[in-house]
Amino acid sequence: MMFLKDITMLTFRLRAGLAMLCLPFAFSVQAEDAPLTPMDFYQGAEVSSYETSPFYRLTLPESVYLNTAWPDLRDVRVFNNAGKAVTFALSQVDTPKTEQKVIPLHIFPMAMNVVKSTTEEAKNKVTLKSSNGVEINLYQDGDSASATSFLLQVDEGTKLDSGFNQILLSWDRPKNNWQTKVSLYSSEDLKEWDKQAENAPLMDLTSGTERLLLNHIDINGYNTSRNSRYWLLVIEGDGNAASPVIAKAEGVVINRYSQTETFELPFSATVISDREVEYHLVRPQPLSSLSILLNENNTVLPISVEYRSQATDEQWLPLAKTVIYQMEDNRASEPLALDQSLVQAIRIKAISGSWGELPPTVTGKRSQVDVIFNAQGSPPYALAWGSHLASSASIDAKQLVPASELPADGLSGLPQAYLAEPFILGGEERLKATDPAQSSSQWQTWLLWGMLILGVLGLGFIVLKLAREVMGSKDNK
Repeated sequence: MMFLKDITMLTFRLRAGLAMLCLPFAFSVQAEDAPLTPMDFYQGAEVSSYETSPFYRLTLPESVYLNTAWPDLRDVRVFNNAGKAVTFALSQVDTPKTEQKVIPLHIFPMAMNVVKSTTEEAKNKVTLKSSNGVEINLYQDGDSASATSFLLQVDEGTKLDSGFNQILLSWDRPKNNWQTKVSLYSSEDLKEWDKQAENAPLMDLTSGTERLLLNHIDINGYNTSRNSRYWLLVIEGDGNAASPVIAKAEGVVINRYSQTETFELPFSATVISDREVEYHLVRPQPLSSLSILLNENNTVLPISVEYRSQATDEQWLPLAKTVIYQMEDNRASEPLALDQSLVQAIRIKAISGSWGELPPTVTGKRSQVDVIFNAQGSPPYALAWGSHLASSASIDAKQLVPASELPADGLSGLPQAYLAEPFILGGEERLKATDPAQSSSQWQTWLLWGMLILGVLGLGFIVLKLAREVMGSKDNK
């Protein structure tokens, strides 16, 4: 009986020990659920604005990118006056851009001959002839006898990747006010003509010293024949005032697009030899391009470029073998495209030749990011960054800002917020603080091994004691 009591007591002690070992699991779960506070971040800065709004747009300064623990900025937060995190979004800064390309057109005045239809349903046949023998036939409604026409031609060696958005005309300033309407046609073969504009206004009006000039014709961007080689301009006339003579004609191609804004991150150089240099950033960055500029003019140099995503990586990865150059007229080689590749270190080797006394200057470009945040709670608000403990907390900007609150020009129209001078919050050690999940995993691994070892030892003790009891009973017999 005493032996059974001992076994029972030992089992109870084992259970109690296991229960004590499981206590850290509960603390670990509580630690993972606890929200981050401003003191969990390396640095912070107060946020201010000149306007009152439920939403603000904050452009991140370079210091934020250089002092975050994660290159994707997952460790950025906005806190209100009570120290509570507010809802926010990270959005790349896209700026609308417009580029115009002007293409000169050759002008050929056309003589017009109108043959009126003998039936009401049919259209009048209009024959246009130029002095160099070009003949064009059109069929139009109404009286075109007093109209003036010009054939406009794109130069034979000019290729149009995009069609015209406008035809721009120039004429000598008339003595009297003048206005009219025009029709515009396009063709590839001078036979089949597509109407691009009808009753488009042109005018040249003067009042005192003021001049009102409308000298362009807009072309519908959805028309498929906007890149035709031949264009026919028909200017209506009223018989009272002569139309100005078109002295110059140009086709205008308008390209509208959105460009992501970037900022430059200079690399620091470490010269390895006269033909090898290593470059480093303070922390890894997702770069959109890499600029390598020689410091001596009239120099052309073939190089190999390698990179490391982390400065501590063992291997260098190949990036490009290219030729860089720098000329007297400030012409330089194009940057290397990186497509947001994570880079912290660059190694450049000269394949042949030398870069001279100074090694090339290397600069990376990173996409600029804005913080769009909801003004929850009371101000002042604070931006905090730099925490290895942080996980991503931003949401999509379209989910954050309702359509009813979005300005006409999009997110860029939200009230601008500004950062004051940064200050230290939890200190630089926050950049390398152990993730609670990693800490929990390590504890769980050690506790599991401890439980297994303790179980084996307890079982061995029971077996050993049982064996002693059995041997003792045999000796008594």
